[in-house]
Amino acid sequence: MYGYTKPFVLTLLACNLAYLHDANAETIPAASCSQEDVQKAVDAARDGDTVAVPAGTATWLSRDGNKPAVLIAGKVITLSGAGTDRTVITDGNTAAWKDLLIWIEGEKPARITALCFKGSIDRNRGAAAVAVHGDCTNWRIDHCKFDGSPRGVWAYAGCFGLVDHCTFLNVGQGVVMKGHGPVSWERPLMLGLAHAVYVEDCTFRGGGAATDAYHGARFVFRHNSVIDTHVAQHGCDSGNYRSTFSYEVYENVIRKEKLTSWVVPRAMHFRGGTGVVFNNTLGGYTAGIDVANYRSSESLRKLCGKWGICDGKNPVDGNEEPDGYPARDQIGRSTNQVLEPLYEWNNTLDGEDADIHVSTGAQHIKEKRDFLNDTHRPGYKPYAYPHPLSRQWPAEPPEDRQAPTPARNLTARAVSDRQVELTWEPSADSQDVTGYYVWLSGKRVTAITDPGHAEYTFKRLKPPVTQYTFAVSAFDAAGNESQPSAAAGIGRRKGAKR
Repeated sequence: MYGYTKPFVLTLLACNLAYLHDANAETIPAASCSQEDVQKAVDAARDGDTVAVPAGTATWLSRDGNKPAVLIAGKVITLSGAGTDRTVITDGNTAAWKDLLIWIEGEKPARITALCFKGSIDRNRGAAAVAVHGDCTNWRIDHCKFDGSPRGVWAYAGCFGLVDHCTFLNVGQGVVMKGHGPVSWERPLMLGLAHAVYVEDCTFRGGGAATDAYHGARFVFRHNSVIDTHVAQHGCDSGNYRSTFSYEVYENVIRKEKLTSWVVPRAMHFRGGTGVVFNNTLGGYTAGIDVANYRSSESLRKLCGKWGICDGKNPVDGNEEPDGYPARDQIGRSTNQVLEPLYEWNNTLDGEDADIHVSTGAQHIKEKRDFLNDTHRPGYKPYAYPHPLSRQWPAEPPEDRQAPTPARNLTARAVSDRQVELTWEPSADSQDVTGYYVWLSGKRVTAITDPGHAEYTFKRLKPPVTQYTFAVSAFDAAGNESQPSAAAGIGRRKGAKR
């Protein structure tokens, strides 16, 4: 079984929350804001402590072998400056891609707050001011300023956390997210849940892009102000990397105020994966929500690396149709390449309705199949806002340990040869059911976060399979998951037409 299991959640709780009630937590003052003094204070800190960096200005340099200026490894600590206008760290590196300033490593989360980072390298090249790596969850980066950095925050290897109340000024890429690659594409779609990098209540002005994501990343971008830049992510077209897996973009104000070489004509640009885009207010751009598949175009072959072109002959693609559709990881594809359309609703551009527009790859990306305009995603409910980590960091351990009861009376109805509708009776839970996981032939493939929505439709099942089994499990806010329901099956006649 792929996915985030209850033992996985409990392990995180044991690793990340054991320190919460440590009455001996201390504030460790750094002697100055130099990287040497800050590292000494970090090394002296224990779980639950706060390292206080005083007001001042310092230039930091990556150490030999591209080691970060300051490393936080395996400690649940807060690294706090005196304020974004008082504690200013300048990137003194001169070599691109060797300019890591703060690196958070390991399973335990850390918090970075009240610091200003100023970059000095070409904003289109280089690493990040703050990077998070490993299986770390519940980290937080807040109330920081990134001014001219090549990249502001970089979240590696599928780690999940929160970037909030930060300011990004003329940054090459504000928040960059990288997933686990093929492993990420085997895990279930979990829209509306905590399993993502959340970016909220931030301001982005100028620069290359507010976001970039690739290789199975999952992110939520909400309640932000974006000026003279755009929201973007990579598809399965960047060297040897896989596409971004999922994204939720909503309640943002994105506008173009001036024309510069860094301002693209579109407010959003998505090149793969799936998600939801809704309630965004856009202004000043030629296009609002742009989607593309670079692997549909021979002229873009050089950008596609080892993946090549989707032309009906490439074994990495689905090749269900003569043109190769579906292209690997293209818009509207999810876990194990199951069809999960991208949904758009209630977005405006200069006061008018803003729908999804296909700029490249129209032969592979079709409306009403791979994306739906003006359509709310069935069963979707956004995650709590503000993010719980912004109200309480570190997170409080859940008190509820009781799993919901299994869903009952699951039925599967074949609407067509490739479309199946599931319905079931809701579960009961001591603390209320939060949603349901839907299983396909023994693997969780998606989550429904509206607990009152007890139905799901598979829209385009792969035709070679002659037998499918389905199940549903319920989960609550504490992460408790019920046993799967009794399975329901659907057979398909051999040789049936597609």
